[in-house]
Amino acid sequence: MSAPNAQTANGNSQGRLYAWEGSEVEPRAVGTIYKTVCTTFVDTSLARDMVQVTMHHKDTQGTLGALNAAQGFAAEMTTYLRAPVQGHVSVYLEDFNPSQPHNPLARVDFGTPGTYIVSHQPREIALCLSYYAGQNSKRYRGRFYVPYSWIYYAATSAPAAMGNRPTATDQGIVMNFRTVPQHNSLNGWEWGVASTVDKTHRRVTNIWCDDEWDIQRRRGFRGTSRLEQTIP
Repeated sequence: MSAPNAQTANGNSQGRLYAWEGSEVEPRAVGTIYKTVCTTFVDTSLARDMVQVTMHHKDTQGTLGALNAAQGFAAEMTTYLRAPVQGHVSVYLEDFNPSQPHNPLARVDFGTPGTYIVSHQPREIALCLSYYAGQNSKRYRGRFYVPYSWIYYAATSAPAAMGNRPTATDQGIVMNFRTVPQHNSLNGWEWGVASTVDKTHRRVTNIWCDDEWDIQRRRGFRGTSRLEQTIP
């Protein structure tokens, strides 16, 4: 399953990586914590139809800058999705200060412009890749809500009709998403749990995926029509 399952506006089937001007090239100090947001467009290329997953890393070597890391994440997203769908990766400094504005240190666009994922089920349906750092407790755990549209594209063949519970194949595809935050070219960027309470980073040690669907309502369509009735 590849490009034929993607909706294409311009007919170009070749993917590409494009780094935004001003992206930070030089590595920062050892111990710097980064937040990375991986985004794809679903059904349209409108900003309201973006679906994203957020992950955190700590630089343990000081040899890889934000731009090179973003390029690695972008390439891995294209590999995972098995199609040159349009999306982007943005890398931010994580300073545990959400009240302050944060511009991305680097942004890389991937895929073919105008080529976006087509949803095959309600867009808010997801399957969670859960993870923890050393112990499965508060401030040590997190989860990625991997959208079903990503699962559909990442499958090596068209999935069976969606059932009440995810199949073992669905779970395997979601477990394999760990290759994005853990890809081989990270050079010391350690995937972890960033606790906003403790203001610290802890390395991920365990992952799992249950056979239960989850939802993220904000990923759904906006209403386009409404039925109303007055009750006497």
